Amino acid sequence: MTTTAMSAAEIRERVERTTPWREARSGGAAIAAALAVARHASQAVVDRLDEADRIVITGAGSSFYIAQVAAFAMREQADLPAEAQPLSEVLLRPEAIFAGAALTEQPLIVVSRSGTTTEALEVLKAAGERGQYTIAVTCRPAAPMADLADVALAVPEGDEKAIVMTRSFVSQATLLLRLAARLGDDGFAADLDALPDHWADTEPFIERAFELAATDPSRLVVLGAGAAFGIANEAVLKATETSQVPASAFHPLEFRHGPMSVCEPGVIVAGLLGGAALREEKRVVEESAALGATPFLLGPDGPGASLDPTARLPLCLHPLQALALGIAVRRGLDPEEPRHLEQVVVIGAE
Repeated sequence: MTTTAMSAAEIRERVERTTPWREARSGGAAIAAALAVARHASQAVVDRLDEADRIVITGAGSSFYIAQVAAFAMREQADLPAEAQPLSEVLLRPEAIFAGAALTEQPLIVVSRSGTTTEALEVLKAAGERGQYTIAVTCRPAAPMADLADVALAVPEGDEKAIVMTRSFVSQATLLLRLAARLGDDGFAADLDALPDHWADTEPFIERAFELAATDPSRLVVLGAGAAFGIANEAVLKATETSQVPASAFHPLEFRHGPMSVCEPGVIVAGLLGGAALREEKRVVEESAALGATPFLLGPDGPGASLDPTARLPLCLHPLQALALGIAVRRGLDPEEPRHLEQVVVIGAE
């Protein structure tokens, strides 16, 4: 791989030509559309979640990380018994995933941007045969997945041409957060509804992301806890898909237990910080900086600083998308054509 020294301005100019960035930049409008879908979803859907013994949210790749964000937020904000599981586990080990409660009391939420991912379709078919209540979350209302579920919640404004997910992630994550908010605190709902008005808050952090990309970092670490852990995982996936730079996500305090050994000059440690644990988690980033790593703080004074720490998470992802695309360009890679990847994973029959 050949790298050429580039300024932050040069990196930004090249990134802005790409489809992933153009679609990422419209994330604010996609979030607004997702909020409307969630606010207008049937009360019967909300009641079904409220009455559940267990809610399983599932997806593959980025969609699984959406599930992680949503499941934690549902527990935190609405006291709902939600958990995130990869599609592969739900498909191959359903007896373990759904053990301990009647299937009729365990709604299943399946997330897929395209609505055509093989595992998503197979999971929904199997759930239908078991008599489970299912909700499909997608960006394509006419996708096969929508026909297989009891209810389909779609945000076509979040759909994309790019292979990697950007606005589809924030729109589908926001949809599920706002759905949970219908059973939670009014302040959380209000902060979510304010997200589109705070989209411009991301700009200074995007500028910083391109400055960091210009340093040609050797490694990226993203720290996040609670619902932010799903955002950290997604940021790491974006960096892996587009730039192939070594990248890892950790809960902040867990980073001390071995992984901190990677800290040195050239390593970026991004912190998705906020909430009651802010003091303890910020110390980890400070310790990393003392060991030579470069910090990139996205909280508590990050985008949407006046909002609830969980509600503002869709905003915090956008600068990390910029960082991933910027590193890719700096390393001479084409974000339009990530290696070995297609937009949808379709598994053919043997």
